Amino acid sequence: MLLAGCAFPGPQSGGSGSVILGDQQGRPLDETLSGFLSGSSAHEILNLSSSPWGANVELQAEPSYRAASGRTCRHLSALSLNTGKQQALVACETPTGWVSRRRVTALLNGTENAR
Repeated sequence: MLLAGCAFPGPQSGGSGSVILGDQQGRPLDETLSGFLSGSSAHEILNLSSSPWGANVELQAEPSYRAASGRTCRHLSALSLNTGKQQALVACETPTGWVSRRRVTALLNGTENAR
């Protein structure tokens, strides 16, 4: 299987100028998570009693990087402290806040269990 790219030029009328393939923008993150992603250092951990990935989750953010889309993004790891299940995610900053998606490569390279 070959994956080719993660973004393409979007409409020229407003917006960020690019669109993440799949579900257009990903899952919007609230102000607490957006603040954490904007201000935390690499490998910092945030414990969440409630999150988009379930209850009692430990979220770890990797260093930020500039994606091909031009956005600032970070790889994340969401560990459920209830079940031990770990999810590999990516979050990118948009004009309206941060959004997250599962990392496709995590399924391909075996670092995330298939559901």
